[in-house]
Amino acid sequence: MISSFVTAAANAIRAGFDGVELHGANGYILEQSLNPHINNRTDIYGGNIENRCRLLLDIIREISKVIGAEKVGVRVSPYSTLGDIPAYNAEETDQTYAYLASELNHLGIAYIHISDSPAIPEKTHQQIRSNFTNTLIYCNGLTPETAAAKISDGSADLVAFGRSFLANPDFVKRIEKNAPFNDVDYMSLYTPGEQGYTNYAILP
Repeated sequence: MISSFVTAAANAIRAGFDGVELHGANGYILEQSLNPHINNRTDIYGGNIENRCRLLLDIIREISKVIGAEKVGVRVSPYSTLGDIPAYNAEETDQTYAYLASELNHLGIAYIHISDSPAIPEKTHQQIRSNFTNTLIYCNGLTPETAAAKISDGSADLVAFGRSFLANPDFVKRIEKNAPFNDVDYMSLYTPGEQGYTNYAILP
């Protein structure tokens, strides 16, 4: 698995991308490795927090040897249960992401991309912020106003928008003009075909 990630990262750079983002969030395999209810391994990749974080950290170390740590980012989603991933003890969750942020800081990666949610305690945000000195990116459900507030108070260095751009191809223009936004059509979100991608209205 580690070598597959390394190959994919090398191919991305060869294809002209500026860097790669490892998806350690939203119930995918790297988040599964962090979760004690799913990761039941008994070797060096399972058990305590350090071992459960090992897979993600080992992948980053190997990728960094090939493309450079400055071209690597990681997305995480503390307290997420997306994809039926089970929640685990709050104290252990906080310790997991505090440890992970500290180790990612030592590895010198470009950024951590946090999928925000009301379920994440402020304590967790503060621990990640204090343990990681490079760029923090926040996403998920942000409005222009809440995004600006995160930048202003220093809790985020950058903000990202996903669904807002899908539903509003002219998202930036709408912000500039203080125009209303299209609602997201969740029935066609991330489904095949043009519906939900190219059929949203744009400003005249």
